[in-house]
Amino acid sequence: MRRLAILAENAFSWQTAKTATGVIRYGNDLVVAVIDSTQAGKDVAQALQLSYGAGIPIVHDIYAALDYQPDALMIGIAPTRGELPEVWRGVLLAAIDAGLDIISGLHTFLSDDVELSSAAARRGVTLWDVRRPPDKKLVARYLPHRPGSHTILTVGSDCVAGKMTSALELNLAAQRHGINSGFLATGQTGIMISGNGLPADRIISDFLAGLVEELVLDFTNQYDWVFVEGQGALNHPGYSPVTLGLLHGSMPDAMIFSHRANATTLSSYENCPILPLKRLIEMNEAVVSWPNPQRQARVVGISLITAGMNDQEAQDVIKQVEDETGLPTTDTFRFGADMLIDALLTHFAA
Repeated sequence: MRRLAILAENAFSWQTAKTATGVIRYGNDLVVAVIDSTQAGKDVAQALQLSYGAGIPIVHDIYAALDYQPDALMIGIAPTRGELPEVWRGVLLAAIDAGLDIISGLHTFLSDDVELSSAAARRGVTLWDVRRPPDKKLVARYLPHRPGSHTILTVGSDCVAGKMTSALELNLAAQRHGINSGFLATGQTGIMISGNGLPADRIISDFLAGLVEELVLDFTNQYDWVFVEGQGALNHPGYSPVTLGLLHGSMPDAMIFSHRANATTLSSYENCPILPLKRLIEMNEAVVSWPNPQRQARVVGISLITAGMNDQEAQDVIKQVEDETGLPTTDTFRFGADMLIDALLTHFAA
């Protein structure tokens, strides 16, 4: 187990620091401090106004974080285009000099940076570029999964719709039900949480479905249920290709649909209205059958983000979505995923 300090300077919130908040809530490593000078003096629970992270201090800088004896520094936010801001270079060098490993989900690979890699070599620490893709080049072959196994993919209406959280909560709920299940990460935060997976957004598009297929086949040989973390959205103008690769590579038996309650446009795309949920669900179901019309995979439930609402408001919007779609609906982060596990059990028993 690592002792993590998390860098989230000027951006520590559940919306802007998904990596930080995901690792704090679901990771196996011990988070000893979060670095954000704008919120120094609070703890994580106070800063997020959520129910987890109490007692984890938010500190002013890397030197204050060292007082809590971390052995690794994790970059917990994603700057524009995933590049390394020059203002962070001094922070990383100070952490390396203190003997900390660095965990990075940036698109800029720290191990390719001469200054940082040389400093890490001198100090004997590791630079883990989580988004570095495997060297393999595999084209999907549409191979069947192990009979008796079930693959469930989380899809959604937008990039920031809760697909990773839904998959993680579903996996935890399935295990509480006594189901032999596993979580397959396809993004940097999920990989940091689980310790393995594929950085789907860094894989050449020709080989994404093939590499996903290979890993899903491996997981279905280990687990009866496999929850695959979704990425992007079919209706997203920037990130639909990764969604398509995951749909064809994972070849799901069922899907759970994720959505930000009351969202009307894509995040940061005000000229892209979000289509009715029933239409988006039909789109995802249709794509699964494109390679073989005999193969069907249904969306069997919906996971909403209801952040900012009180419990009654959340229940009201959940009921509204259930009436609109005819599907069982909940906020897995807020109310748990047991309802969706029941829906999956019913679906697979049919």
